[in-house]
Amino acid sequence: MRKLSLIAALSAFALPAFAEDAALLMGVERYQNLRRVSNATDVLDGAQSLREAGYNVSTLSNGTSANMARLLDRLADKATDADRLVVGLSGRFVTDGERSWLLAADTETPTYFGLANAVSIDSVLDVLSKTPGQAVLILGYDLDADGDIGAFLREGVGNLEIPQGVTVLYGEPNATDDVVEDAIAVPGVDVMAFVRDVRWLRADGYQPNQLVMQVTSETGNVSAPTVDPTLQFWTEAQQADTADAYRDFALNYPNSPYAQEARRRLDEIENDPIRMAEIAENELSLTRNDRRDIQRNLTLLEYDTRGVDGIFGPGSRRAIRNWQQSNGFAQTSYLTAEQISRIDAQASRREAEIEAEKERERLAAERLDRAYWEETGARGDTAGYRAYLNRYPDGLFSDEAKAALAEEEQEEQDKNENAAAIEAGLDINPVLARLIESRLAQMGFNPGRVDGRFDSDTRSAISQYQTRSGLPATGYLNEPTLARLLADTFGR
Repeated sequence: MRKLSLIAALSAFALPAFAEDAALLMGVERYQNLRRVSNATDVLDGAQSLREAGYNVSTLSNGTSANMARLLDRLADKATDADRLVVGLSGRFVTDGERSWLLAADTETPTYFGLANAVSIDSVLDVLSKTPGQAVLILGYDLDADGDIGAFLREGVGNLEIPQGVTVLYGEPNATDDVVEDAIAVPGVDVMAFVRDVRWLRADGYQPNQLVMQVTSETGNVSAPTVDPTLQFWTEAQQADTADAYRDFALNYPNSPYAQEARRRLDEIENDPIRMAEIAENELSLTRNDRRDIQRNLTLLEYDTRGVDGIFGPGSRRAIRNWQQSNGFAQTSYLTAEQISRIDAQASRREAEIEAEKERERLAAERLDRAYWEETGARGDTAGYRAYLNRYPDGLFSDEAKAALAEEEQEEQDKNENAAAIEAGLDINPVLARLIESRLAQMGFNPGRVDGRFDSDTRSAISQYQTRSGLPATGYLNEPTLARLLADTFGR
């Protein structure tokens, strides 16, 4: 059975059946294979308020990927002809730093290439962009969760590419319904003022000075929302997010409802040291490789960036802030060119120190190696060679010891082959061979079975006899050994 990914489902826009404001609320609290997310289904509590405000509302609690795809298809259909769009998503999110996903209830352990059972937040934002100025995305998740999931993913939401005119609100799962019931669905209530008044919500994207989703007419009836004509220019100013952009907007559109917000942001930039530090770092135009180098250097200096991926997430910012504190800089968590240079210099020095320490350890190990050789292999005997190789199989003198042992083994082999050839030249017949075995047994040596065949027991007995008689102990018979053996035999 063919399975559509949720991203594909979001892209399959159909023609709308009728014009109607739309809302979609989905919360996943219980996962089949992942930890539970407390209060994630609270986002559905705002459904009735939205219906009373005129929205066509779809809800889904603990939905599978297939059910999520069905509702997302419906949202995409309505988006092209709606005046207002509200989407609330709550549960477990993952991100690679740039892209983010909400996991469905039937998601397996998420992997970088295994996120088919997930909602692409970027695709949801594309749908919301169909109603600029009247589009709100509410994300409910554990804002403090940023644990790594494999090498490329981590928990939470990354840096979203928010389209013009789309407002994104972040909060804990148990706070997602309040903004709907107390602001978005209430006639005349300014959503942005509500967000500023509470501490458990933060906003991103389109943030006008005033955002009323439910406008009240002079007669007291709810009227269709209107979009200020300066919205496009205000959105462009927010995307640039620079002092010049906000200054130009405030000067060109002094009567715009967003002018006061532009002046406020201009003041923040010009007076907020952290914001200025962020802008200064952005102006450095650091590449992803530049960021990786910085992360490697900080890690080498024992400031944990929680990965070397070229993305300055919470772990990297915390490491930068700790380094700044240790080095007497303002703790902004944003870097200047001077600070990057100092980090690089410190890391280079630390790298040199590590190399020097390794060299000291190498020299100390080499001294121990040489000392052990002097007491073992340097004496030139087999026992010394073997003792050295037992301790230092790959030591400084291991090749020399192995060569010496190999030479000795070759000499021993040659000697045995020569002794065997000499014995073969004696033409010992089976009768004489049995006599020799019998006499060795009579003298207390154990030649094994007396059968005229010289096996390993016979060779051992011959060697023992040769040693006792002061002859070279080869284990093979030669004329001196045979003569001595026969003489000893007949002498008894």
